[in-house]
Amino acid sequence: MKFTIKRKGYDKSEVQEYIKAQTDKYEKTILGLRDRVEGLLRENQDLLRKVDSLKKEQDSVNLALTQAIDKAKNIEYSSKVKFALEGERLKVFSSKWESYCKANVNVVDKAQRDGVRSRLREFEDELIELLSKDLNIGDYVNEADIDFFAESQRLKGENRQ
Repeated sequence: MKFTIKRKGYDKSEVQEYIKAQTDKYEKTILGLRDRVEGLLRENQDLLRKVDSLKKEQDSVNLALTQAIDKAKNIEYSSKVKFALEGERLKVFSSKWESYCKANVNVVDKAQRDGVRSRLREFEDELIELLSKDLNIGDYVNEADIDFFAESQRLKGENRQ
């Protein structure tokens, strides 16, 4: 801005108007910046609350995952134990069956006897192979328990007759 020159300097009223205009402009800028700072502070507080909320959710998810992993490990271990026990039960059953066959060796035809022995060896080999693998057998354990129970009931029924 250019001021008009009067005697001994610039026009005082023009200078004062200019200073007033600059002061108003400065105050408006300061008010705008204060509003923006306050808005940013509110936004920052909202974001900090969201971060805290997300951290709590993350902790919950981590806890749930840890519990799920532990549960899965327990299920896997339990399944392997049940599978191993079922293998032992089958060995006992095989031993009893073999004893029964030996006791009745004269009654059974030699070809049938050899066929049964061969089949028992195949079952034993399959069982050894299965026990050596790291299997995910959770679904099959219950079926094995049911089959074992049904077979034991059937055998008990045959022994009574």
